[in-house]
Amino acid sequence: MKYDAVVLCSGGIRKRVMLEWDQCVAVGYAGRNQESVQAHVDELVKLGVSRPYAIPAMYWIDPERIFSRDFVNVVGEETSGEVEVFLAQDERGELYVTLASDHTDRGLESVSVSKAKQICSKIIAPCFWKVDDVRKHWDEIELLSEIPDENGSFRVYQKGSLGDLLPPERLFEMASEDLSAIAPAGQKIALFSGTLAALGGIVYADEFRMTLSDPRLVRRIEFAYSIRSLPDRN
Repeated sequence: MKYDAVVLCSGGIRKRVMLEWDQCVAVGYAGRNQESVQAHVDELVKLGVSRPYAIPAMYWIDPERIFSRDFVNVVGEETSGEVEVFLAQDERGELYVTLASDHTDRGLESVSVSKAKQICSKIIAPCFWKVDDVRKHWDEIELLSEIPDENGSFRVYQKGSLGDLLPPERLFEMASEDLSAIAPAGQKIALFSGTLAALGGIVYADEFRMTLSDPRLVRRIEFAYSIRSLPDRN
């Protein structure tokens, strides 16, 4: 998979970079704080999802199902977004990061988490930051998602920082170890970092807004998409 990305450099310069990956994984339960991880597990158990086979968990997804567009088509009404970051490399191995949503089918999740991850297209923002530009203050970078409320406005759905999640080096290390058992060596990995617990529990919304904010360099990436529900027919 090749992806022509716009990179916003720390000096305000924009450049185009071709990102590449052979495999893609959505990391689950990747919080550094085990209480927060348990809160997310408990959210899913309430929906009928079995406890994970491992923490963190690796859910491999189709590398072609990643899009920068303002909508996602789903089947049925029980799907929801998950704000996180997406990490991928260029041909030289330089690492880049952007805002993402691991959109997931919650109804199917009670049958198989892997299938629930696979069935929904994944959404990423169209512009990236170079990880080297933010690595020293990685933990300070903030994640936020919002969904519509009953008054037609938006409310905070998830909120935290990248310091709440495992660092990228550890995520890639675990993903590489897991991939070695199921695919040939030397394949390039892209990954979704894992998410934050939803404030007030999981909600099925028809819009999803998200923001990645860098307080040190005073910049942000914002993206939003709508959820288009298709009929669930036999």
